Amino acid sequence: MPLWRPALLTIAALAGTAAPARAQGPDILVFGTSHESDTIVFRYATDYLAHLCAESLQRCMLQSLPGRRSEALLASGGIVGEVGRVKGYQHKHPDYVRVEEPFVMSRTYAFTRMDRAVIDSWEDLPRTVSYKRGLYAYQLRLESMRPGLQPHDVQSVPACLQMVLMGRDQACIFDEGSIGSAARPLLAQGRHGKSLEDLDLYIYLGKENAELAKTMTAAARRLNAQGLREQLRRKYFDAR
Repeated sequence: MPLWRPALLTIAALAGTAAPARAQGPDILVFGTSHESDTIVFRYATDYLAHLCAESLQRCMLQSLPGRRSEALLASGGIVGEVGRVKGYQHKHPDYVRVEEPFVMSRTYAFTRMDRAVIDSWEDLPRTVSYKRGLYAYQLRLESMRPGLQPHDVQSVPACLQMVLMGRDQACIFDEGSIGSAARPLLAQGRHGKSLEDLDLYIYLGKENAELAKTMTAAARRLNAQGLREQLRRKYFDAR
């Protein structure tokens, strides 16, 4: 039996990136994530956030939002926090506060067509590469590799994979947690090699919620010490 308390949280999973953001109620903390609602990491994050908020004595909601919209809503106070940003995201937003325990690790891969070589490192990337728009870590890494590399941001991971299959780009950068029902059959039409990088993903909150971030960090450490992350990884990633 798990040692953590059962979740007491209401989670709103809004399908699709065009769904409107809901206003925060006085008793509900609204979090956004750039991952679509049918992806592995969204389901994982929904489950993890339920336990984390219950352990922190909070009620929360999780919404799937385009990456740039989620970023803008946190900046304007439209949501309390973002779920699924890398550690370096704080360099872009130094006023934000982070829950100091990563909630998941997701592996990064390079997708290519069957007739191209497998890519096992960032250094082996070809000249033209797609990635999902709004993913700060990939944007920063790929932009730093100009001019030898030409990165293109696209709306979604399925669109990224399609760019490769149609021959418009030579590779697509994606993380394993971003695979959902639309991406899975496309992924089967090409191939990928070893992980280019293993990324720890974090929860960020606005600066006005610094005390809540401390509370959630303590709660996350308790839950992770009890094995929550390992259990959820087996459930959502390893059971694919």
